[in-house]
Amino acid sequence: MLFRRNEPAFGIFLICKGSVSLRLELERGQPHWERTATRNSIVGLPGTLSGARYSLTAVALEKSDLAFVDGSALLDLIKRDTSVGLELMRALGEEVVQMREVLASAPGTTRKTG
Repeated sequence: MLFRRNEPAFGIFLICKGSVSLRLELERGQPHWERTATRNSIVGLPGTLSGARYSLTAVALEKSDLAFVDGSALLDLIKRDTSVGLELMRALGEEVVQMREVLASAPGTTRKTG
């Protein structure tokens, strides 16, 4: 378990090897939406950048190599290197597009994507 939905966001994880399940769970723990993040994916980014809480639950699906970056260290890095900020904006944009596609294709239904 990397983090649970609604926990305070403390940093991001870069998947170097392996895979991570990202789930939006209903009240009873049933997945409402689920996708698998693989190599070179970043998880925990929206909550960490906003200084809020994680919006999804993240669980490693197998033995994985992950790089962790603390939230405050990430913000310092963005201030020092604008190219990092631009890359994170691209990653956030991709995530927004994916979520909008899921919402548009199956409103109000259980949906699993991979």
